[in-house]
Amino acid sequence: MVSFAEFNRRGPHNWIVRDLRKAQSASLAMARGVAGPRLITNVTSSGHFIGEATETLDVIKRCLKDSGRLFRQGNSVVFLMQGHLPSGACVAKPLVVDGAVTKTASAVVSNVVYCLETKANSTGKGAKVDQPSEYTLQFAVPQSVLQQVASMDGFMAEILEARFISSHPVFDDDFNWLDVGYHESQRILVCGQSFDPVELPPIEPGLAAPATVKEVLDRLPPLIREWVSGFHWNSPVDLINYLAGPLMMVLMPMLVEAGHPAIMFWGNKPGIGKSLAAQCLAILKDGEQAAVSSLEGGAKEIENQIASELNDGRSTMFFDNQKGKINCPTLEANITDAQLGYRAFFAQSKIRRPNDVMWLITTNDAVPSDDLLSRSAHVRLHYEGDPGKHQFTRTEDQVVGFVKANRAGILAEVAGLVWRWQEAGRVMIHTPGRFEKFNNVVGSILAANGLPGFLSNAKEEVRQHSITYLQLVALAERLIESGNQAFVCMVDGDIQSADDEFKRGPRPTSPKEQKDWIAHLSSAGVIPAAGMTPEKQKAAATQYLNSVVKVPVDVDVGEQNVQAMIVSRPLGKRRVAYALAVKGLPPVAAGGNSSDGGAGADSGVNDLAVGPSVTPCDHGDTPAAPDAGSGPTDPATNADEGQQDDLWD
Repeated sequence: MVSFAEFNRRGPHNWIVRDLRKAQSASLAMARGVAGPRLITNVTSSGHFIGEATETLDVIKRCLKDSGRLFRQGNSVVFLMQGHLPSGACVAKPLVVDGAVTKTASAVVSNVVYCLETKANSTGKGAKVDQPSEYTLQFAVPQSVLQQVASMDGFMAEILEARFISSHPVFDDDFNWLDVGYHESQRILVCGQSFDPVELPPIEPGLAAPATVKEVLDRLPPLIREWVSGFHWNSPVDLINYLAGPLMMVLMPMLVEAGHPAIMFWGNKPGIGKSLAAQCLAILKDGEQAAVSSLEGGAKEIENQIASELNDGRSTMFFDNQKGKINCPTLEANITDAQLGYRAFFAQSKIRRPNDVMWLITTNDAVPSDDLLSRSAHVRLHYEGDPGKHQFTRTEDQVVGFVKANRAGILAEVAGLVWRWQEAGRVMIHTPGRFEKFNNVVGSILAANGLPGFLSNAKEEVRQHSITYLQLVALAERLIESGNQAFVCMVDGDIQSADDEFKRGPRPTSPKEQKDWIAHLSSAGVIPAAGMTPEKQKAAATQYLNSVVKVPVDVDVGEQNVQAMIVSRPLGKRRVAYALAVKGLPPVAAGGNSSDGGAGADSGVNDLAVGPSVTPCDHGDTPAAPDAGSGPTDPATNADEGQQDDLWD
């Protein structure tokens, strides 16, 4: 009989120690409730094969496939981490990107497959007599071996495709409810906690639009009402817009291709709950608060931040407390793209995945670009007084704790709002804006739940924050106040038809082209008054005028509000004339002089006569005469193309 003291010595009894260690590993795996990784014995730590390589590669491939944790998404193969089943808190980690194995792949697959190599101790001079004759070495599958597995014929085709991976149940494109699990027909993988939509009672018919925030709260299910009741919403519309956030989550599969906006939080001062409101949405989306990202730095730095968050399994980007001008083409492009492409730290190729990301931005006084404004749903919070001395209803920790503890219940009530709309017949109403499907579906669901008015504050937010809009108002005010009839024409009908009237009318006697607008654009601060060559000034004037053609603005003239809009008409040979169309101009203001702002008096300009009113934009009833030198115009300078304006329409 061998004593316990001799277990580690050389001899035929050494197998006892080896088997005891195997039994100990098996017992630990049973205690965890999962099987341990499959041990592959014919691969060396240097990546060589012992025996038939093809058989070994096939075994590794089967282990990965049979685990049920391998899925194909975009140009990548991902592995579910932090959960052995979809009902766990799964995080999809990329293993293969564009056919190349990632640097972390070996560590990731060690959850399923591991390598075991038996090595012999030296028996030569200097060998220690108390060591066993052989020992085992366990190690992760070498990266070179995994690369051979990924390069096997049919490897990608044999893996289930998950075009969309969610951390909570969702609706598919046809409004079917998808609970936890893999849904093969929709190619959607749902992870997280299982729940069903709450059955809500029918809404009272004939409800008027809520006039106060309290009326909005009274129409919400209990958990949602308790969650949002402690915030200082500026108006009922702001709270209604906020509810679009959780609706976006449960409807995301149908919004990836069609697009969805960012949510921009505004506040009249710090400390009133903008960041907290945004973090609540992050918790509902990912189950945890989002890390704060920055828009400072170049495009590469922003892409790195996006990659860092997505690689950690999050699907929320949070840009908190932004200040100054926000002009970030990288962010703007990522918000609207159906597919995100970002370079991970562990892969050479870009990872491409569906854009199921929720984009959150908070600010008090930032000046976003027009593109960012048009790509966002706006939520404003407002509080009068000192927030530091105000006793809020609940602390931040209490709000966060409530949302975390009731995440599934809140999302179930949100899904219940969708069900209530379905039960009412899925009546679809049109909500104007950039993201047509998102606006119409979400706006219809909210309206069916007694919450109309979705996105009705968009125009007002643009007027307050758009640099282009504010510059256009300043330009219109200067032209109207100067009484310069050479650049201004009156509109009797709808301001939206002014551009068509200007094009149909006769050619102006003295059309005002881009170069003629330079002085007015400089005085309004649109282009620099100095430091630019005439050619660059003309190019800047052309670019600006083409960007604001057919964009209506409201201008205060005395105590009266009038509508104005830049209109254009091609003159031929790459020439374009512009004018400011005005509706509702008071007679006194419509008189004025005919000076063209520095070029001297211009009698008869644009067939406009000095008098108590400005000549209409069609310049009379005379039909338009053909332009003797007209021809095909350059698309770059032809404002007749019709601006696709998504900011003010």
